[in-house]
Amino acid sequence: MPANPLAAYRSALAALSSAILEADPAARPDRARWLGQGWGAAAIRVPSPSGDWVVRLPKPASWWAMADLEREIRLLPLLARQPFTVLIPQEPHLISDQAGRPAGAMHRMVPGTPLGEQGTPRGAARARLCEDIGGFLSTLHATPVASAARHGARSIDLWRDQYVPIVHQALEALPPNTRAWLERAADDFERAGGSSAIPRVLIHADISGDHLLLDETGALSGVIDFADAVVGDPALDFAGVLNDLGWRDLERVWTHYSGEVDERAIERTRFYIAVAPIYQVVYGEAGAGPEERRRGIRRLTARAAAASRG
Repeated sequence: MPANPLAAYRSALAALSSAILEADPAARPDRARWLGQGWGAAAIRVPSPSGDWVVRLPKPASWWAMADLEREIRLLPLLARQPFTVLIPQEPHLISDQAGRPAGAMHRMVPGTPLGEQGTPRGAARARLCEDIGGFLSTLHATPVASAARHGARSIDLWRDQYVPIVHQALEALPPNTRAWLERAADDFERAGGSSAIPRVLIHADISGDHLLLDETGALSGVIDFADAVVGDPALDFAGVLNDLGWRDLERVWTHYSGEVDERAIERTRFYIAVAPIYQVVYGEAGAGPEERRRGIRRLTARAAAASRG
């Protein structure tokens, strides 16, 4: 990452200043600060006396990012009406350029430190965090599906519509033993029924330590980045918990989850987390550079080797 990554977005931010000021005339885009970036968008903090904003701008190579941001902006007003006990992004706005084309998104800053930066709390604080995550997922997954559809959330068969094409693309990049392992895992998942018969709920679809925000005590204070949200298999959100926490933690999450978790849901969760690096293989280079793609290949190779050892 360059010493000042915000420099690459200065001109884009300046071109959108009028749209930002239309949403909040007191905002100060000239005093913007770098927050960070994911694979799809850069996040920039714009100060304002009424409360700071997060402005998210699609990265040039991430062709999918703007459409995701548009869907998120449509969905957030619905989520604002759900009884979450943690904060989510508020006052969403789509930002258009001078030609009227969507060019970014903005919402109020959600306070907290990402779990991935703060680190996992221990003891009672860790148990409370699991309880908080269980409560968040319970509320999110109980969001009326029909309302989510009216707010732009797509309903997908996660296996058929998303994983099948990504698995096929990832296979082309893998060494033979790793490719054989992934093919077996995919075949086993499909033979077990995939996700076609699963009751679909509104899912975040990108639960990770980057998007779970903690307060100074280690409690869950907020959840951000709903750009990937879809109506799909809830097991994908369970797998997301395992990005930064362990199976024992996920079991604690389930004790505070109001939905059903049966053996098939557990098996789907295991599959989703096992093959998660396929996203790095397929999208990592566009989102974060060629090393991210290589990292995904190494992670899959390690998992294939571990499976061969039993």
